[in-house]
Amino acid sequence: MLFLSMAAFGLLLSGTSHPPMAVRVRPTMSLDPADWKLLSRRDQVDGALTLAAAEAGTEAQVVTVTIPRSDDAPSLGLLLDEIATSGDAGIVAVEGLVEGGNGEKATAPLLPGDALVAAAEEGKPTTGVSLEGLPFDSVVERLSSLSSAVGVVVSVKRLVRKPRATVTVRFPEAEGREDARMTLYQGANLRRAMLSSGVALNDPLARRFDAGVGTGDCGGEGTCCTCAVEVAKGLDALSEPSSQEVQMVAKRFPRWRLACKATLGPIEQDEEIVLKVQPRNWDGFYRDDEVDVDGEPLARDGKR
Repeated sequence: MLFLSMAAFGLLLSGTSHPPMAVRVRPTMSLDPADWKLLSRRDQVDGALTLAAAEAGTEAQVVTVTIPRSDDAPSLGLLLDEIATSGDAGIVAVEGLVEGGNGEKATAPLLPGDALVAAAEEGKPTTGVSLEGLPFDSVVERLSSLSSAVGVVVSVKRLVRKPRATVTVRFPEAEGREDARMTLYQGANLRRAMLSSGVALNDPLARRFDAGVGTGDCGGEGTCCTCAVEVAKGLDALSEPSSQEVQMVAKRFPRWRLACKATLGPIEQDEEIVLKVQPRNWDGFYRDDEVDVDGEPLARDGKR
């Protein structure tokens, strides 16, 4: 027997009104619609929408659980909240669990803020229905199409805080500049991140590695060595250097990386990184008798 009533599903729609979705920082699991965004995928001809995290500091992870049901206990035992709706689109999330209900017996905990994206009868994947990006009434209608006599496999998207690195960028003494700070997430490229933050990292006097003579940068191709940085702290939080990068800098300077080739991660926890840009320009790097290609002294005395 299929129960269609709201009570049978253990669903509760909150009666509170919700503001329109907007971007706002909240890097935790939440019932706030501002933490989500609905995306239209070009490869979906049916106009289906995809839920994604609204902020760079969070990501939506898919969590799948099985909720037991039977003829004697057909309810899902979920309290749901339509946290956003606009026409045929919406976001329906778990607000809580019915005390003593089937939701508390799920194979893994469902948490407040989990957004429903799919469901199917246990052991029958062909009965699967999409719940992603739908308003409350459509979600209930599709859940009602599943047999209440068997368990339900429910997939939700859960907002989780992404590990990040706090990066301190230090400059040569002669520049007299304050440290710059950035927040980076896994996969971020050091050179692009610093340039986007207004950090001038390329050393105009660096000797080119590819040509052997002359100065100037290669534009991020990893062949000139002019964007080298010294990693004073957090070296292990960066990607492994390639054999070419090892040959260019790491053999002689183990804590140096080419910013154009170094990326953050993989990391599983927050990290702290300290970078020294233009390491050749720091006091004491060159001997007093070393000169550049034009015969000018390379030693920095802090007065340039």
